[in-house]
Amino acid sequence: MGGKLRNRLNDLDGRQWLYWTDTLYITNYPPDATHVLRKQHGAMKPPEVMAEIIRFFTKEGELVLDPFAGVGGTLLGAALTGRKSLGFEIDPRWVAVYRTIQRDFVVVNGVLCPREEADNGEAINGEMRQGDCLALLKELPAASVAAVVTDPPYGINHGARGFGGETNFNMLSSGLAGDLGHAPDLETFLERLQEIGGEIWRVLLPGRYLVMMVGDRYQEGEYVPLGFLVAQSLREVGFKFKGVKIWSNKATRRPLKPYAVKSVFVPNITHQNILILRKE
Repeated sequence: MGGKLRNRLNDLDGRQWLYWTDTLYITNYPPDATHVLRKQHGAMKPPEVMAEIIRFFTKEGELVLDPFAGVGGTLLGAALTGRKSLGFEIDPRWVAVYRTIQRDFVVVNGVLCPREEADNGEAINGEMRQGDCLALLKELPAASVAAVVTDPPYGINHGARGFGGETNFNMLSSGLAGDLGHAPDLETFLERLQEIGGEIWRVLLPGRYLVMMVGDRYQEGEYVPLGFLVAQSLREVGFKFKGVKIWSNKATRRPLKPYAVKSVFVPNITHQNILILRKE
């Protein structure tokens, strides 16, 4: 006789699980109370989105790692979901922003609130370590992390062209040679990410997931499907590419820009790829 199917990955019920398998992922999270601090970084993500990802790929109390932690969106998402978290960030500016949030905010009923306005909030306990993620990853024991959820710098010549004010590109670390965002070309970027991916593979528990957010690019008149190039590089490390969710957040999506109107097709890239890879 068949019994109730045991959920080995997360704490969701069947309906919640099914909903999250949709490859189209449209959210509408407005800026939260921490946004005024986090927006200093040009590539921060809503903690609520990171929380949804974490809920699917972990159980409560498990450890989530973000090797490209930035201002701590993944760590904040972990705080919203009752998970342990550890982040690595090379730039001390972003570590300082996260620690300010950690000091001045608490979690109240699943929402980040100013500490001064909360009577009984839960502290944000995620640990942020400053340094090169490759070196820091090597300090972790093998098979010690339940999930890696991250949003790496995309490298390959960051910057706006033609519409200088359209995006905050304040994400690079001036003078920090180890910053992946300084990769001079696509080949170097993928090589470095592959090396980091090897260490992520080592620290992940068997059967668990690396979830990586990667935006595609448009450069020199051609679309660069960076998400799938990254996925292929990580497959060469040993990961199985299990799928992708196409994510766009309506509340913070920038207006469409008239690139080459009435001339040639140039896309407004308003989505990001959430790559889902498994250690098998």
